[in-house]
Amino acid sequence: MLQVSGLGKVFDGRPVLRRVDLTVHATEAVALVGANGSGKTTTLRSIVGLTLPDRGVILVDGIDVRRRPREARRRMSYMPQRPVFPDTLTVREVLTTVARLRGLGQRRVDEELAACGLEAIAGHRVAELSGGERQRVALASTLLPNVKLFLFDEPSASLDAAATDLLCGRVKALRADGCAVLFTTHVAHDLDALATRVERIDEGWCMARPTVRSDEVALADDDRRAPVDPVRDRLCRPFARA
Repeated sequence: MLQVSGLGKVFDGRPVLRRVDLTVHATEAVALVGANGSGKTTTLRSIVGLTLPDRGVILVDGIDVRRRPREARRRMSYMPQRPVFPDTLTVREVLTTVARLRGLGQRRVDEELAACGLEAIAGHRVAELSGGERQRVALASTLLPNVKLFLFDEPSASLDAAATDLLCGRVKALRADGCAVLFTTHVAHDLDALATRVERIDEGWCMARPTVRSDEVALADDDRRAPVDPVRDRLCRPFARA
């Protein structure tokens, strides 16, 4: 579903992505982990076309993102780390706007309001929402379209326990429907609850390697390491606490 090969990006003379090779298959939920500044968000933004990479190839369902960007975008949905919505719109208006851009009707909006537990605040303006409520609105707007690739940047940020459980359930449902999911996270619970595979990015390096289970990934809270070869260990060390 998603294939990233040789991705590279330089900002103001500083290499942000040195080389990223990444594949996500249908029914997988792949976690991209790494320290702040390692290139996680830049990788996701490159995939959706918000950042133009300097080199590399990104294929979504076999479609080249750089050569056929509109066609590629129609096949994926992206939730940024810090979603921004107009303060004057209500929750329902936000979802309705996204639905119209995706060619969807009001029925789909109503379904997602219910699924994400937003019915009680559907008439509230964005300016009135808490951080967690805004994050649930972002989740609902991301899940609206009927696509096969979903990208989430720190999806559990600001979510309470109930909303986090909702996120986990929805990701599992996406996988059951044959979708592919790629997400970034610093949260250990996300790896255990969401990830079927984990890829590490370190100082812009993330290269193809054997599958690593989420329970093998070394977190900053302990010294456990996934068994990797010496070269890969040098390029993709376990990430440090942000």
